[in-house]
Amino acid sequence: MKSVILDTNFLIYCAENKVDYATDIMNIMSGGYELIVLKPVLLELTLITQKAKKYSDKQAANLALKLLEFNKVRIVDSSTNIADDAIVNFCEKNSGVIVATLDLALRKRLKEIAKVMIVNEAKELGFA
Repeated sequence: MKSVILDTNFLIYCAENKVDYATDIMNIMSGGYELIVLKPVLLELTLITQKAKKYSDKQAANLALKLLEFNKVRIVDSSTNIADDAIVNFCEKNSGVIVATLDLALRKRLKEIAKVMIVNEAKELGFA
């Protein structure tokens, strides 16, 4: 079974733009897959709900958290509290991982170790 790791900015973007990532990933993936969020990503989303200056950012993070629960996304512990490092570490330890992110710096770090899924300008999911 493949693991699809969801990054903070991906989740925020999907919440803000009404992208149904769970359905879209199901339509793209052939075979079994599991949606995963690492604890540092949950921490980032929670901090955004509490400390973001813009109300719309707080709303998007709150919706992203609710959608994780609604979509029954599995939460996985990490040895670090830095989301990008946690994602890279997970990918290094597990083969065949797909990471859903819009973060260019993270995409560069993942280039050799994982496939990357993005949302394009037409709000469609695909591989980078």
